[in-house]
Amino acid sequence: MTKQTKIGFFGVKGWEREIIEKEIARLDAFGIGIFEKEVQDDLVLAGNYEIISIFINSFMDKKVLAKLPNLKMIATRSTGTDHIDIQECNRRGIRVANVPEYGSRTVAEYSMALLLAVAKKIVVAHETVEEGHFSPEGLTGVDLYGKTLGVVGVGKIGANMVKLGKGFGMKVLGVENRPDLAQAKRLGYESVSLSECLKRADFVSLHVPAIKETFHLINKTNIKTMKSGAILINTCRGPVVEVEALLWGLNHGVLSGLGLDVTEEESRAEDMSVVLENRTTKDDLKELVTFHMLRDRDDVVFTPHNAFNTKEAIGRIVATTVDEIKKMLK
Repeated sequence: MTKQTKIGFFGVKGWEREIIEKEIARLDAFGIGIFEKEVQDDLVLAGNYEIISIFINSFMDKKVLAKLPNLKMIATRSTGTDHIDIQECNRRGIRVANVPEYGSRTVAEYSMALLLAVAKKIVVAHETVEEGHFSPEGLTGVDLYGKTLGVVGVGKIGANMVKLGKGFGMKVLGVENRPDLAQAKRLGYESVSLSECLKRADFVSLHVPAIKETFHLINKTNIKTMKSGAILINTCRGPVVEVEALLWGLNHGVLSGLGLDVTEEESRAEDMSVVLENRTTKDDLKELVTFHMLRDRDDVVFTPHNAFNTKEAIGRIVATTVDEIKKMLK
């Protein structure tokens, strides 16, 4: 790699452009481009770059990669890499770098904020006042203190969620692929299976990666075993939860509320008319309609994949990404 290496930042939102512009001054290179569009939206443009930095809405599958013959590195501004065909990158010798640690506290704080918003009916209460009504009628929430919190995935984010749960005076259950009894003792949670967690927890917060083993981890079968009136929080990845199961859980009283920052259909939910024109299968259409039915409910707090989005976290993401690119340039 040389100073002539071309570097392109794609999927850049307005709020991170200033941070990226400041950080790229550390790169000893020229021809650095910053674009709002995703890679797949302009493959001719993307094909000019040897190093590409993306976020999760740029889908680097085999077909897209085939259109980028000059590509030497993908630096994703995320922890997850499920939007990248890692196997194809390995085959072609394309280096993939992610940001393994940028906001474990940031996302945990957001998860707890969602739980509080749902449990205390804060969003509905705000909307009631906006509509000119100043009455607590129908806005009765529940306490967190003394309840049981289930944390599914006790990695860096999950561990911070455990600490927050303990701080609110909750008993905490932890679900891990490989139980870490030393960590459980240190943080003060009980290591249990997923099935036991669903049966016992008043609140369940998901913190697992989107991999084959976690696809529809919460589904139409096991949601029926959840404790009646439970609240489910998802700030990890949409495919971890089967969206139809959520609607069933709410309609049958298994769930009293949901806090969702992600959903299976998030990348296609912005313009339903375009989606409807391009989708052909009954299952796809059912998933999308279910998503919109969830979005419009008072017992669901929905946010647009925003848990990572703080000034501090974005700064850490961009700084780490630039550091990885510098390593590649050297």
